[in-house]
Amino acid sequence: MADLFSLEGKVALVTGASKEMGREVAYTLARHGADVAVTARDARQLEEAAAYIKSIGRKSVAIPADLTRIRELPSIVSRTVEALGGLDILINVAGGGDYSNYGWALRMTEEMWDNMLTLNLKAPMFLCQAAARVMKERGGGAIVNISSGAGSGASPRMSNYGAAKAGLDNLSETLAQEWAQFRIRVNVVISGLVDTANARTSTFATPDREATLVKQMPLGRIGQPRDIAAAVLYLVSPAAEWVTGIKVPINGGAGRLRPFG
Repeated sequence: MADLFSLEGKVALVTGASKEMGREVAYTLARHGADVAVTARDARQLEEAAAYIKSIGRKSVAIPADLTRIRELPSIVSRTVEALGGLDILINVAGGGDYSNYGWALRMTEEMWDNMLTLNLKAPMFLCQAAARVMKERGGGAIVNISSGAGSGASPRMSNYGAAKAGLDNLSETLAQEWAQFRIRVNVVISGLVDTANARTSTFATPDREATLVKQMPLGRIGQPRDIAAAVLYLVSPAAEWVTGIKVPINGGAGRLRPFG
């Protein structure tokens, strides 16, 4: 029986690959046979990620880029195709945003709003579009967008972020419907609270805050990047070839955490 989780012969592009979650997603895809292009703003960390992928016998290319420069997004796809021979898998991990862009709705500025929606909704849309044009010609592909529980309900102090992720969820469902005819599957992983450097300096910056959040988690721990990567692997693998347009919460059973509410 064929390996349902083999990605041999596939080419993947992972955004946000300079940080913990994106890097772990890229490594997981490579460990299962994919060649992987990695993109983010930090060139040094990208090169380190690409070097690791090459060290385990897969091809990789580092593509430093600012995803908020929307007109440059197609070039990320074309550079992936040029370096690795195609594109079959896109994972939009990059998201969130600078802490200064979060705030109460009465204090929200247009700049804060635009910054958040550009990175978390507009950039994934147009990167998906560029990737889908390649995937269509190759006979199909798989896209996974990383979202957040903030998009599934009220998100105090994160109105712009919540709105962006709600939009990303809806966009993903729509793209899944439109692109199924091309055998392009589009799914969403709704990430719960994951242990990253950014979360440790904001969401649970103190031991007391961390303990409070852990108490809300039925499975008794904060998530790890590998938890998200495992869900992504399933959704892009042959095991999920009949799966599109779904949202998969990976959150330890916590449901609706309110980090700032």
